[in-house]
Amino acid sequence: MSEAMEIKERSALDSLGGALGDAGANALAGARDELAENLLRAAFVLWEDPQVRPRLLGLLTAAVNSEEGADQMRAFLTNQLFAQVGKSIGIADMDIYQAAETIGATAINVNAAAAQVWGVVLMRYIVKMEPIASTPVDELIDLLKPTIQRYLG
Repeated sequence: MSEAMEIKERSALDSLGGALGDAGANALAGARDELAENLLRAAFVLWEDPQVRPRLLGLLTAAVNSEEGADQMRAFLTNQLFAQVGKSIGIADMDIYQAAETIGATAINVNAAAAQVWGVVLMRYIVKMEPIASTPVDELIDLLKPTIQRYLG
């Protein structure tokens, strides 16, 4: 992978991690029953942004097409994402287990919530499967939030 591509991918991951970290921190500070909706909104705001989406698509494509891309995505989902949430709420070096404990869920439930969202992202933005590809974001959020909320408690 070229250095320029690696920098672009890190920038996209930083954008996603920062937005989800801030949303997670805001959700934890607010009503617990809004956690899923706030996280989903933060994710879809980025995926719907025409400036950010191509970089995120590159990351997702690399994650499913190469071991290096999968390693980078795994590192992001395992470490960076939760470190961003932790930073936003004053917990240094938070990982998935600390994040799960903070919200009163298990790490496997956090993984399941992420898998649900990444599956929808894959179907909507890469496979472009109808009707999910053209469903308005608010409808997708309404569809997904009960499941994500159940996972996250």
